[in-house]
Amino acid sequence: MHQHTLYLLRHGEIATPGILAGKIDVALSENGLQQLWKSSQQLPRISYCISSPLQRCQTFAKAYSLKNNIHLQLDNQLKEMDFGDWDGKKYEDLWKIKPMGKQPSIGDFWQDPWKNNPPNGEAMIDFVKRVDAWWQQWLATAPHGNTLVVAHGGVIKHLIARILKLPIPGTTHMSHIDIPYAGLVKVELYTDEQGRAWPRIVW
Repeated sequence: MHQHTLYLLRHGEIATPGILAGKIDVALSENGLQQLWKSSQQLPRISYCISSPLQRCQTFAKAYSLKNNIHLQLDNQLKEMDFGDWDGKKYEDLWKIKPMGKQPSIGDFWQDPWKNNPPNGEAMIDFVKRVDAWWQQWLATAPHGNTLVVAHGGVIKHLIARILKLPIPGTTHMSHIDIPYAGLVKVELYTDEQGRAWPRIVW
């Protein structure tokens, strides 16, 4: 049986707090960068680093990889969900928008994102498909040693849901799991002699 360890690290505080940040490429705040360096102190020796290409993830991932002389891979499949017309808007303004016709409110979306797509945004099923594609690829090619993935809250929540075998489609992981800025999740993966993957979350 072979063991691999994956560390999922959410990006730090962004420079424009209070907005719905999906595809929008916002920068880290100085505090956000410090949050990530502080969280990274918990890491063992990392052999590989994979990151969302959005700068709130990539900025730290690039600096960490250079400091530790490890290879950095940027992967579009790890981007946050595209919230369409809502992306980059202030939450306080989004909550004031009432549903019109087939266009849902932000509250409708958070209650059931599977039935309420963000206007001109990414459907939940498409978001899930691309994150699942990354996960299956990593399971099939997981390298020996420790891998660091710097990504987004929505991506990490979905990966947790997959590992814990929560119901999908479902909203449990979206509303009942909170990943703070610079939050770190450890995943141990065991691969048996038949090539089957046995991931588990470790606290």
